[in-house]
Amino acid sequence: MQATITLQDLLVMVLYLAGAGALIFLALVLKNLLEILKKVDKILETNQGIIDDTFKKVPELTNNAVDISTNANRISGDVSEIVVKAKPEVEKAVVAIGSVSDTVDGISRNVDKTTLKLTNTISNVSDTISDTSKTISISANNIVDYFYILKEVLEALKQVFSK
Repeated sequence: MQATITLQDLLVMVLYLAGAGALIFLALVLKNLLEILKKVDKILETNQGIIDDTFKKVPELTNNAVDISTNANRISGDVSEIVVKAKPEVEKAVVAIGSVSDTVDGISRNVDKTTLKLTNTISNVSDTISDTSKTISISANNIVDYFYILKEVLEALKQVFSK
């Protein structure tokens, strides 16, 4: 018995085998998909209360976000108004502070100059007093020497006249 296989028969058989393989692959994909869906369903069932609570809170959270945004816009507007109103006063304060700083610098320079002059004057007075005390000390020693000399002269005269 001889059977001949034509090219068409071979292609049909390959197509049947490829179709069967695709159906098996599709069945495996569907099986994995069903397992994933079971897990998702289990997670949804265990967390159903939390999910429902979250859905109930979403409108409140949205309203709170709108209120916060409105308040932030209002505060921003108020701050802008305050900045506009305070700007001239701040500029005046900056100018006044600069003037006070210049005045303090001038006073500081004058105090420095006065302190330097006072230091020089005290130094000069101290030197003069020191020189004067040295001169007085020398003069006092000279006077004492003169008294001793005078005493000796008087004693010598006394001895001359007493003889």
